[in-house]
Amino acid sequence: MKTAFVTGASGFIGGAVVRELVADGVAVRVLLRRGASRQALAGLDVQVIEGDLLDAARLADGLAGCDTCFHVAGMNQLYLRGAGDIRRMYEANERGAAMVLRTAAAAGCTSIVYTSTVAILKHAQDRHATEDDLSPLQALPVHYQRSKFLGEQKALEIAAQGAPVMIVSPSAPMGPFDVKPTPTGRVVLDFLRRKMPGYMETGLNVIDVQDCARGHILAASRGKPGRRYILGHANLSLLEIFQLLADLSGIAAPSLRVPKWVGLLAGFFSELKAKATGRDAAVPLAGVRMALLPMFYDNSRAVSELGLPTRPVRETLRRAAAWFVEQGYAPKPPKELGSWQQPPGQG
Repeated sequence: MKTAFVTGASGFIGGAVVRELVADGVAVRVLLRRGASRQALAGLDVQVIEGDLLDAARLADGLAGCDTCFHVAGMNQLYLRGAGDIRRMYEANERGAAMVLRTAAAAGCTSIVYTSTVAILKHAQDRHATEDDLSPLQALPVHYQRSKFLGEQKALEIAAQGAPVMIVSPSAPMGPFDVKPTPTGRVVLDFLRRKMPGYMETGLNVIDVQDCARGHILAASRGKPGRRYILGHANLSLLEIFQLLADLSGIAAPSLRVPKWVGLLAGFFSELKAKATGRDAAVPLAGVRMALLPMFYDNSRAVSELGLPTRPVRETLRRAAAWFVEQGYAPKPPKELGSWQQPPGQG
């Protein structure tokens, strides 16, 4: 890989992909909307192409001469204010995906990696879900899930036409440079801010964002076109995550179990307040609905076929917490977290 084109580089996963590519000595071009934050790319030597996912001319300019394309961009807001937001989500996640992937194929890219999500996989009753557990569209309750499902179908169609499109499905990445932060990052941040009075009986599959980014790069070199790879690692209940964070930080883990109906009620009233104030909902109802069942997954395919790296989840949580504290997002906890830049085992 000599030259790579990356969409979504201002985001959490996209920024991590760019940092890994730059560390590998790859020349990187990134597509950014005019006015988009560049905080995640600070200090990186990249070429910026200003444009959006539906700007065919700018996409063609950016992809000219690139051998690899990473389409990481997408609209992932869980709180949507109305029909306009819903329309923009489908334009980005379905039409935008098709535009980027087709343009990359026409530009002659030898590897095209499309970033999907595990949120479109269905819950398995007696085991962890795999890449083959795709949920039917009509069973997906949230616009984000539906729009990503349709975007992935476009990716599969383009791969079936002969384009070298690999699909990666990140689970719940955590780690440094979560500048917005993401919903999974907020689990760590709100804990550090002591804003987690209770927990629901649910869970997440956690992976270090740097390992997730490396999984994207491995998919470009080792993946099979049209094949889906779950980029995940450790399946943990929400309480287990809080207990690990408590041990790392010295902040007490919440002991109150919150019934799921309380979470749904909180989401409902949070969205009512958001409509009245014009602000985003602190607890989007869509996020609560997605979290009602544990989001547990089997990463065996990515480990065996790609060589996906998976560092200890304790180190991932430590790095995430340390970065939030170092950047001033949260106060220093009772225990010293060390630096997020320390190699594994030295935290």
